Amino acid sequence: MKMKNRIYKGIAAGLLVLSGLGYSCNVLDQDPQFQIATSEAFANPVNAEAALNGLYNEAQLVYNWRVQTLGELASDLVQSIDTWDNFNVIDEFRQTPDNTEIDDLYTQIYRTIDLANNIIAFAPNVPGLAESRKNDMLGQAYAFRGMMYFELVKYFGGIPGKYGELGVILETEPSIGVSEDAFKERAGLEATWNQVRQDLEMGESLLPSTRASNFLSRSRLTKAAATAMLARYYLYLDNWAQAEAKATEVISQSSFELVEPFSDIFRTDFSAESIFEMHYNVVDFSGFRQWYFPASLAGRGGLSFHQPFAQELLERQGVDSRSDLIALNPAFGGVYYSTKFDELQNASNVPVLRIAEMYLIRAEARANQNNITGGLADLNAVRNRAGLADAAAGSANELVNLILDERRFEFAIEGHRFFDMTRTDRAITEFTNIPRTTGASTYAIGERGRYIFPIPNSEIFTNRNMVQNPAYR
Repeated sequence: MKMKNRIYKGIAAGLLVLSGLGYSCNVLDQDPQFQIATSEAFANPVNAEAALNGLYNEAQLVYNWRVQTLGELASDLVQSIDTWDNFNVIDEFRQTPDNTEIDDLYTQIYRTIDLANNIIAFAPNVPGLAESRKNDMLGQAYAFRGMMYFELVKYFGGIPGKYGELGVILETEPSIGVSEDAFKERAGLEATWNQVRQDLEMGESLLPSTRASNFLSRSRLTKAAATAMLARYYLYLDNWAQAEAKATEVISQSSFELVEPFSDIFRTDFSAESIFEMHYNVVDFSGFRQWYFPASLAGRGGLSFHQPFAQELLERQGVDSRSDLIALNPAFGGVYYSTKFDELQNASNVPVLRIAEMYLIRAEARANQNNITGGLADLNAVRNRAGLADAAAGSANELVNLILDERRFEFAIEGHRFFDMTRTDRAITEFTNIPRTTGASTYAIGERGRYIFPIPNSEIFTNRNMVQNPAYR
């Protein structure tokens, strides 16, 4: 999927010069509009809808595989097995600021933020746009901006009081033209996390609870999606009471439930498991299948599970339904890959937020508040859906360990593992002595400075006020 407008990268990686807001995207059922001048993009409700359409189009390029996969590569779950060096170095914990995959992620997130900023700035003044629709559009823009800043700060900033020194550049106005204001400094960590919260709360306050159809309720942001993101936000900051409260708000809604069998989450579009699901098709495709499936099945086959994790999955087959979603690639001496996203032409939808995460967030929050009974109930709800018997724990610490381990199997390749280990400061010990199928030795993360990724050189070289993360200076 390519952008069909005249937005391009400006002086800094995050700076965009906006001269058009018409896009082609499958999320809205309306004809695409191309090459719309900025002054015209919000001239009427139809053009404003096209701008919103464009926001989803850009967000598709964040969640198509990229934001999930770079983190999984830097964990003990997924390995790179082909010749793509930009993946190989992440797998070996030696990524550098010139890595084009990291640059693409950074740039694409800021592109999405810029479109959100345009909607926030211009949608309130669209003539003829109903107030309820205006609030809905603003809610989607604020929620997306909060989600994008969450992705940026977890990859490139850190977590206050845990690791990292600075947040990221905060852009809250549309980028039009180039001036001295383009050379911004990174905000502080707390300021960045506050921006995430404020945007998500604004989205939560403006978004509707439901939409006209199941497709719309799960393919576009709703109040529940913003609430679910806030639950994830509070989990990362160890605000256990708020994490529990937000997760409970979502769990209590009857429209969401743990789907059985587990495979239906990925084989059925917009199932009851999904709080928010990014919609793809054969035109606007995702890419997971391309990276994981072997060449014999029309993929590239460049990614597979690390062998120790694959062995754990094989040993659980017939007992844990999540372990059935793997297959053997006979290349490289035999490696196993995920079949979660299996639609031909990479047309599988990608769940961004699902109800199982809310149960496990609440379980972890309850465990850290010494509510072992409540935490076990949530953990076992997820385990039982997979076909596993109840787990037991004699202490809060034991329960947290069980929950983090459960997240490995529940969310494999969905982008949580690396950050689960960094936010709990387990990465320094867990990500050590990891063998790669195509590597010459074992690898380790080595230092806490690599809990975050490098700011791309495209930003460093063009923004004289940008400061690189210490591990990459």
